Amino acid sequence: MTTNAERIRSLRERRGWTQLEVAQHLDRLAWTQSGKHVGVNADMVAKWERGVKAPSRRYQDLLACLFDDDHRNPPATSEPNRQPEGPETDPIDVLVARTGLLLDQLGRDALILRPRVLEVWGAEALRRRSLLKLVTLAPALALVSHGGTDASSHTGTAASLANLADGYQRLYHITAPTLLITPVVAHLDVTRELLREARTACLRRALLKNQAQVALLAGRISFFDLNDAIAARGYYALAIESAIEAGAHHLTSAALGHTAFIPAAEKRITSAVQYLDQANTVLGRDPHHRLVSWLAAVGSEITANAGSARESLDYIDRARTAFSRPRLAPELPWFDFFDESRLNGFAGYASLRADRHDEALALLSVTLSNLPDQAVKQRAVVLADLATAHLSQGNVDQACAIAIDAVDRLRQAGYATGVDRLRALRSHLAPWATSTAVRDLDQHLALAA
Repeated sequence: MTTNAERIRSLRERRGWTQLEVAQHLDRLAWTQSGKHVGVNADMVAKWERGVKAPSRRYQDLLACLFDDDHRNPPATSEPNRQPEGPETDPIDVLVARTGLLLDQLGRDALILRPRVLEVWGAEALRRRSLLKLVTLAPALALVSHGGTDASSHTGTAASLANLADGYQRLYHITAPTLLITPVVAHLDVTRELLREARTACLRRALLKNQAQVALLAGRISFFDLNDAIAARGYYALAIESAIEAGAHHLTSAALGHTAFIPAAEKRITSAVQYLDQANTVLGRDPHHRLVSWLAAVGSEITANAGSARESLDYIDRARTAFSRPRLAPELPWFDFFDESRLNGFAGYASLRADRHDEALALLSVTLSNLPDQAVKQRAVVLADLATAHLSQGNVDQACAIAIDAVDRLRQAGYATGVDRLRALRSHLAPWATSTAVRDLDQHLALAA
């Protein structure tokens, strides 16, 4: 069983942070929440990770906020009526604190976003009927009082927006979607304003391409992470329109390919395949073999879910053929969601749906071993598929153990797609609902919920 010390270390390593960076982030969170600094340093974090010393209740709260993961010890059994120390944390406090930390991670380029982020905070506070609470958050509001945040006068705006777009891509794999969507939406507001004022064709093209990239990410967060197909459709449409106007064929194709998932989820396979065909047509103007391979892999998942196992496997063959071709096109910084390991993941899923269980186990195991640990969301999906493959061979205990690993990763960075796979697995486990392994899985699922 994982100890709290091991969990703190694991959560830090998944984000690629040093112990010093964890200490710095905790101090920023404390200041944002209360206007007071805390005396945490790298040595303290190291002691927590070694189990030499346990973090106090205050640091447990800060760690839970920082990692979006409540790893705290439950109250001791000898103190059943013990109350939490201090007032209950307000959701707006948490939203502001985490968003402020995220903006810090994005660096000085994020200064241009801060006024827009404040508007998002205000909208969320109004929705929760706690606008007065937001107004009283003086330390948090100080985040947006920096100079140089006016979009129209910000020097190097296009470069800053490009840096931010790449920053979101890196953070996507390890950040809770409910948190990341805030600066992403603020970013789109900034680009819309700048496009109205753009005077040169070169600047306008750069802004449109940037808008397409960030809108594509917003669509992915909305659909795959937050299970909001309506919002995703709007963001994908914005990405397609902006990419077409910018002449960015690769982004246009990627946005069309992602849009295919929406009708596919509604069992409208003909419409989904039409989006994939349109995406391939666009790529004919500016070929990119890896994108062609990804589109074929998407086709395999869509047809597998539709029950067309043979067609799904044919798509995988096409994806492998395209992937094996020489890489002549330039690298795309935003195209970080597909590589050989992820292709094997698509292939493993296709084999699983085709009842080729041994083949699925082999492919999914290879995928898992080659995925970086920071790919938290994708690892959760692969783990869920691997658990399903083991269950198909009658290995209930192993399936549940692997599924629990998937649940723990989803607690770090929520992912609706991963949750859906786990729900499907749990339905298949119904005949063993009273077993110890399944009850243990149910406990983890309840905590994640």
